[in-house]
Amino acid sequence: MIDQYGPVQSRPGPRPALWLSLTALSLALHAPGFVVRLFNSDEASLASMAMVLNRGGTLYHTTADRKPPIVPYVYAFVFRLTGSLDIRYVRVAAAVAVGLAAALLASEARRRYGTARAGAACGVLFLLAVTAFFPDDSQAAGFEVFMLLPMTAAVVLAARRRHLAAGAALALACLCKQTAVMTAVPVVWWAWRSGGRGAVARCGAGFAAPIAVAAALFGPRPFLLWTVSGNRGYLALQGSPGAAFTRALGMTAALAGLELALVVLVLVAARRRSAEPDLWLWLGGGAVAVGAGLRFFGHYYLQLLPPMALIATPALLAADAVRRRLLVGVAALPAVACAVVGFVPTGDAASVPYRPLAAQVRRLTGARDTVFVWGDLPELYWASRRVPGTRFVHTGFLTGNTGGRPNGTSGAGDALPGAWSMLAGDLRRRLPDLIVDTTAGDIRQSLLYPMQDTWLWTLVQDDYRLVGSVDGVRFYKRADGRGDAVAAAVPARPARAPAPESG
Repeated sequence: MIDQYGPVQSRPGPRPALWLSLTALSLALHAPGFVVRLFNSDEASLASMAMVLNRGGTLYHTTADRKPPIVPYVYAFVFRLTGSLDIRYVRVAAAVAVGLAAALLASEARRRYGTARAGAACGVLFLLAVTAFFPDDSQAAGFEVFMLLPMTAAVVLAARRRHLAAGAALALACLCKQTAVMTAVPVVWWAWRSGGRGAVARCGAGFAAPIAVAAALFGPRPFLLWTVSGNRGYLALQGSPGAAFTRALGMTAALAGLELALVVLVLVAARRRSAEPDLWLWLGGGAVAVGAGLRFFGHYYLQLLPPMALIATPALLAADAVRRRLLVGVAALPAVACAVVGFVPTGDAASVPYRPLAAQVRRLTGARDTVFVWGDLPELYWASRRVPGTRFVHTGFLTGNTGGRPNGTSGAGDALPGAWSMLAGDLRRRLPDLIVDTTAGDIRQSLLYPMQDTWLWTLVQDDYRLVGSVDGVRFYKRADGRGDAVAAAVPARPARAPAPESG
């Protein structure tokens, strides 16, 4: 039900039964997450940071990632609440958050389109779409999954002329993942259309307050570095544009196939012009966010699903009974299939041999010892229950090595600015009790970035001794009585990361 000024502004009463039903459906569709212990390295990174936070550490100072603060602290809170490091408890929170996002979309669809049936259809469409993804993307408790709820709330509040609250919700979404900032496009559109400059100013104030609080809590400079300015290398294009285009085409085609029913309904809505401009602005902003950095990971695409569900709903309800049942079946089949596949570990969770390596770490260290892993293997900290000996949960911040790029195309210029100086400072405060070198294990391109090419190798030779190896991964234990003094091998002005070896 739409008037000349946009969706009607009726205030439908709460529907607790629908909200509970959608949350229960979300939990059911995320059942693999309650069985599989680890889906991807992002979960391991978050869990490793949470371990440090729960031991009194501070984000961006004693542990860090190129991400905003909310999700690491969610992990830390759940770990403290449950008294464990089991990521499956965090996934329960993530599934509930997705269910609440579905409920918000259902409420908004009912308000826009005038029927409870529209609300239920929108909520179910969204949950099926979230599940019809690669399990490593949809079942994992990642940044984008937690971002969906406040991001959706921002648009829903803006559409209801609650601009201050909409700005605050948008800020919370950005404090989950930076790409949520593109949701400002429909939020500001609503503010300008309904209240002009005053509404835009209220929206801006609501957005600025949480961001300012976060910057004050963590320090403006480290907060800005780790969430914005330090991402230049990550966003830069490495390798050929053709390779990036091929990756984009392949991932988009694969996910469009899994989301076929939703894509068809969105195309029908576009032809019929049945969706309001704010939803297209929301979808367009999300598409820009997906393409940022030209990496095209599957979980980036989750940001597109809330506007697509709202756009698709009237097209689904307008179809005749036979076509409607067919479309629902086409939406449900890949969702169920992906959920079933999710019970079987795939990808890095199945191929990276972190379990025997973690067992070796536990044998060589005590519960309060610290570990430094040279390479991209945050799973080792979490699986061994040993906290990182530096603020870096992986050394991609030092070498520039990141996923989503052709092997060896990342280099020194892609490292986090000042990362080597931060590492030297961490090592001066306390040397790790164990250093694990994954170079020869060739895990996630580690062979291209050998530790022997850095000043760290001199430190290892001076203060550590080789105590064993597993599958090519070498373990160096701190020599007795030599770690209390500042290591002479730690330079005052560290050099930048080594260039990757060719081949």
